Amino acid sequence: RSLVMGSKDAKKPKDPVPKSAEDALNGMSSTERILRRIHDLYAKGLVSSDGTAEKEGAGSVGILQIAADPLLNLTDIHKPRKKVNVMIIGNHSAGKSSFINWYISEEVQTTGVAIETRGFTYVTSGRKRETLKGDATFAFYDHIDGLQQFKGITENVFTEISTSKAKNFACVDLLDSPGLVDGEMEYPFDVVESIVYLADHVDLILCFFDPIGQALCKRTMTAVERLNEKHAEKLAYYMSKADQVEKEHDRQRVLIQITQNLAGRIKNSHAFKLPTIYLPRDDDRPLKVPIPNALEEVCEDIDKAIRLTVQKNLTTMKNDCASILRKIGEAHLTDIANRKENNQRALKGWGFYFVQVVVGVITLYVSLCETFAFGPVRQIVTGHLLPLAKASKYDVMEATLLAFLPFTDVNTGTVKPRWLGVPHGGAYVLFVLTCLLATIEYMKRKVWAFHPVMTKKDVKRLAGYGEYVKELGKVREELYKDYFKGLSDRD
Repeated sequence: RSLVMGSKDAKKPKDPVPKSAEDALNGMSSTERILRRIHDLYAKGLVSSDGTAEKEGAGSVGILQIAADPLLNLTDIHKPRKKVNVMIIGNHSAGKSSFINWYISEEVQTTGVAIETRGFTYVTSGRKRETLKGDATFAFYDHIDGLQQFKGITENVFTEISTSKAKNFACVDLLDSPGLVDGEMEYPFDVVESIVYLADHVDLILCFFDPIGQALCKRTMTAVERLNEKHAEKLAYYMSKADQVEKEHDRQRVLIQITQNLAGRIKNSHAFKLPTIYLPRDDDRPLKVPIPNALEEVCEDIDKAIRLTVQKNLTTMKNDCASILRKIGEAHLTDIANRKENNQRALKGWGFYFVQVVVGVITLYVSLCETFAFGPVRQIVTGHLLPLAKASKYDVMEATLLAFLPFTDVNTGTVKPRWLGVPHGGAYVLFVLTCLLATIEYMKRKVWAFHPVMTKKDVKRLAGYGEYVKELGKVREELYKDYFKGLSDRD
């Protein structure tokens, strides 16, 4: 069970933020409370634990729901995780599972010389001891859904839910990875690419190197090299099981070998550290030679990741609230501009409509003139309708018929041509007028394509969002005060 980490006296690690009296009553640390609070503000909003609104007039709407409103449509706002994710990688038998069992003070992971961990296992705190497999794990951790792209991975992803309250386990999700070996050992999935994918979704990566195992195996070095391409700042390196190499010169030789192999694969190698760590022995037998144990340093790395995550989540909340307020302002400005543009479009549209009516009247006149000029129609009008109109007491009927009839020479009885004597000139004129009408109709439709504007209800809803987000900003300031108070108490 020995594994590696710590300082010389392996003191119990400190909480990143100590518990206040109120937090002690609630049974959670200050940092855990802040992380959960931020998570709830995104998911539920200003709602107390009993489901009621904390402030009069406040609804149970979270930041995510506000951002997803069609009036804002902010797709780049995501819910921060309420726990820090720590992935542990290393060669086979490097003590990864043993460290997890020690950290949470519970035997949830199988340990041994044989290759016990062939898949990925999330170890998280909960109210009830439970084991989740495959699809259940992906449903529980929906942010790693893309991991399923790797063939064979689904059957090799698990979640162990523990009720442990040890150390800062309530704020951490520990991710145990498969032990890396070379040779004939084959994994049911691409283990290195899976580790690289998961690195995008964790806050800290602990690399354990076994001094008597396969610390220098090619798979381990390849994984470290790939992780350094994008996640160098997340990596922390430790030589585990240091108590199994009690001779100082042997330990130094192993440390030099590991360092030399890592030198060309890591970034910022001048700041590289490789502390030795090991787990407390069950029998409490003293070591023959004192061996430095940086076990507390590992715990402090986790605590630091928790503190940084609290700061990052508070900053993210500030930026997201600012984005919402900025988007609300932009929505109002856009609405004002749209209304102004719509008024201009309406005026232009009525102008096109007036021109269209005029052209339509002209087209109708030309159509009637061409119809009355048609031989059979002209004969019917002159032979029957015109005498009736002359006999009528209304002169307007006769005048109307004569206006549409072609001019006929009284002496010769011949019909004088219209349209400057151009044959079928009326048809050409009708064609031009029809094209003109179609163009005007097209322009009118383009001009009358109004921009959407907000209703009074929409304006009221955005105003409510603005006031609500400002209240969330005040809550964030209170959370920051709690965080700083915790730091002061810690000092």
